[in-house]
Amino acid sequence: MKKLLIYIANRLWLILLLYVISLLIGAFGFSVIEQKSFADGLWWATVTSLTIGYGDLTPLTTEGRIFGILCGHFWIFVVIPMIVANIIMHLVEDKHLFSDEEQRELMDKIRRIEQHITQQDKKVD
Repeated sequence: MKKLLIYIANRLWLILLLYVISLLIGAFGFSVIEQKSFADGLWWATVTSLTIGYGDLTPLTTEGRIFGILCGHFWIFVVIPMIVANIIMHLVEDKHLFSDEEQRELMDKIRRIEQHITQQDKKVD
């Protein structure tokens, strides 16, 4: 499950697809449970997922409230962090990364050090 979440979190289009699908599921669930139109359900899902909560549409049934709790937690603790992490990942530059040329140079230096140590060991024996 962790690998799947990381895979999705590294692809903005998959995050957006997950968000849209979850909105549609939320809208459908709300409309069925609360006996409202799909448009009302979509409005409720959108307002809830964005944590706006106007209060004009709220679940009145116990099932609807439980469904709302599950949807709200999914959007807040799964979708939003994935979006934020993806944005940060693309904005933050890791200044500690080595370029390919720097990596090759370091590997050459390590080889020379190893050769030097090996030669020193042979002289001592």
